[in-house]
Amino acid sequence: MEKIIVGIDFSKGSDCAIDLAIDLANKWSNELKLVYVMSTKYDSALMSDNEIQGKIDDVIKRHESKLQTGKLECLIRHGRVYRELNAVAEEEKAWLIVVGSHGTSGYERNWIGKNAYRTITEATLPVLTIRENFNFNKSLEKIVLPLDSSMETRQKVTQAIKFARAFGSQVYVLGLYSSDVADVRSIVDKYVEQTEKVLVSSGIKCIVAKMETENVTQTTIEFAEKISADLIMIMAEQEKTVSNILLGSYAQQMIHHSQTPVLTIHSEELHSAAR
Repeated sequence: MEKIIVGIDFSKGSDCAIDLAIDLANKWSNELKLVYVMSTKYDSALMSDNEIQGKIDDVIKRHESKLQTGKLECLIRHGRVYRELNAVAEEEKAWLIVVGSHGTSGYERNWIGKNAYRTITEATLPVLTIRENFNFNKSLEKIVLPLDSSMETRQKVTQAIKFARAFGSQVYVLGLYSSDVADVRSIVDKYVEQTEKVLVSSGIKCIVAKMETENVTQTTIEFAEKISADLIMIMAEQEKTVSNILLGSYAQQMIHHSQTPVLTIHSEELHSAAR
């Protein structure tokens, strides 16, 4: 049975991460494990071991009845959050990590959001980040699949099909033109056409859109908000543009600024190299 790992820190954001992970686990009959990482310098100064265990017991009590596949358990680890989450995922042979993301606005005491991007950079498996304002009143109806000219960009398609089949989602294939060079634009066109064919042949409902962009992150987020998307799927890195250099990596910008949940996938080449 496949496993999903959820990083928790007792915040509203991690509660949302648990609920979404439970939805996924129920859809695919996956096991679910919660992970609380205790930083000696930080956590021990705020809470005793008994207080931490009490909070964990409360989280399990509030969520366990929703899980249809096995018991809801929580592991306590010591160390750096992102390292321990990825270590547990590797030990458990999980296929997905789910964490809350607080973004960059304001000071956040809870640590999961601060470590979301570091978790992604350390991971070799997909990482799903979610804000605490996620709307659970509807299913994952709309998935945005941005495509650029990078060779890795189409590697998201397999996960898009997996999610779309499970939730009956419609996939919005978004071709992004960040260059005026004809050959580069032609590559985007080819990738969009290939992706549409694969989705249609897999029985997935899809809509194609193409947009000019100077910042693939901003354009993708604005498009997702316009259609009220429920999930954005990205590669850990996309095309290298001026905005990437100035504002940080594509994945970093996306999880910091997107109000829509983001599934970040690593390229197969990087994944294989990390093994």
